[in-house]
Amino acid sequence: MTDSSGFKAPEIELVVADGPKMDPIRIQVDGPKTIGRSRENDLTLSDPGVSRIHATLDLSEGRVQIADSGSRGGTYLNMVRVDANQPEVLCNRDLISIGPWKLLVRLEEEEAAEPSLDQTDAPEAIDKEQADPARQDPMYATRASIFLRLQARGTIDREFGWNEFTDKYSSVIAGFARNAGLKAQDADDILQDVLMGFFRVSSEFEYDPNKGRFRGYLKRVTLNAIRGRFRRKRPSQNYDGSWEPPALDADTDILWDRQWTEQLLYRAMAEVRAKVEDRTWKAFELYGLRGAAVEAVCEETGMTPDAVRHAKMRITKQVRELVNTMRDEEG
Repeated sequence: MTDSSGFKAPEIELVVADGPKMDPIRIQVDGPKTIGRSRENDLTLSDPGVSRIHATLDLSEGRVQIADSGSRGGTYLNMVRVDANQPEVLCNRDLISIGPWKLLVRLEEEEAAEPSLDQTDAPEAIDKEQADPARQDPMYATRASIFLRLQARGTIDREFGWNEFTDKYSSVIAGFARNAGLKAQDADDILQDVLMGFFRVSSEFEYDPNKGRFRGYLKRVTLNAIRGRFRRKRPSQNYDGSWEPPALDADTDILWDRQWTEQLLYRAMAEVRAKVEDRTWKAFELYGLRGAAVEAVCEETGMTPDAVRHAKMRITKQVRELVNTMRDEEG
């Protein structure tokens, strides 16, 4: 809907990433939109663990927000419980948890095409860095650092780069394979196929976000590894280019985006955890992640209710900022 000033209310799409299946829901947020068990809601989630009116989507300064409506089971955004009547801004590929559902948020945004190795220009890297002011930006240096270390042939830098790459992305690759329905052994084999394949070409790979997000590139490589393993297991069958393994009949974008978002959250939380006091983190874990009552958290930690709420707010903000930075860097 476009108003008289030409403003078009944003649309949000909510897709089931885990839980009872249902078709994707598109909601134009041109005013408060409710989510709950009652059929009077804009989005009905029929489950005893969902309150009659559970949460509300609304618009503030052109951005979609979600607020819990005082539900019994709570509304969780990116694993953290949303305080009642305290709206939280939604970003593309966020995860909302309500009752048995994990809902993947899809907002309109422009994304670059997926990068490919045949687009790399490693031999010209030095000249391009001097010619392109964007590559002198500190954020670009952060984005590129791991890939530059992977190109350091025969040095300890490459070993550090490879260890960092493995730590960051192994859980995404293996988790995606398992969520796609592969057995544990097959998922482990896919992980090794992807890691070894990338290692072989990493010295030639130059990450340029202008050519596409690394998230998309890694997804494509992982999908190709899964397809290749199925074809090798069934060499007598003739598969055309459109064939997908049975494990990938589901929407692969949903599976991948869920796995990617979760690994960003785990990484961000681990980084924040290392910087805060044990008591502060415990308050966040009990109140923010587990949804314990503030009174119980105060008794457990010896903190005041205001201190518990402040710890949750501060750590949530730090995690969100880190996740947004990682998305800027990696897709």
